[in-house]
Amino acid sequence: MTQPRLLPDVKNPLAAPFWAGLREHRLVVQRCPACGTKRYPAAPLCTACLTPGGEWVDVAPEGELWSYVVYRRALSPAFADDVPYPIGLVEVDDARLQILSRIDAPPDSISIGARMRARFTPVTETVTLLSWAPAEESAAAHD
Repeated sequence: MTQPRLLPDVKNPLAAPFWAGLREHRLVVQRCPACGTKRYPAAPLCTACLTPGGEWVDVAPEGELWSYVVYRRALSPAFADDVPYPIGLVEVDDARLQILSRIDAPPDSISIGARMRARFTPVTETVTLLSWAPAEESAAAHD
């Protein structure tokens, strides 16, 4: 029997807008109301100027693969059937920040610098997960 995967706490006040955005197939991050710095993950203070709070803004759901690692051994029994699978750090085009998530592609088909596009995968009524896919593959899937 496969172990169930843990799901994120979509009601956490700090990150709830991020999860709400994913449910709407939008990629959103915090932006400082004082200096305009965008940040991910969400934080109670701006990492640039220490201003409290932040507003949520849409960012382009695409970018460049900055780094990745391939998991060849499941760190949890819930992922045993998935190995090997890549996890990548994508630098989002218009936000100058990096977002870490799973890559929906075979490990031998990706490389640093590859164009990536966000994928939004509904898991439950309240949880949609973010992953990345090569931009060409993702565009072909929507044709």
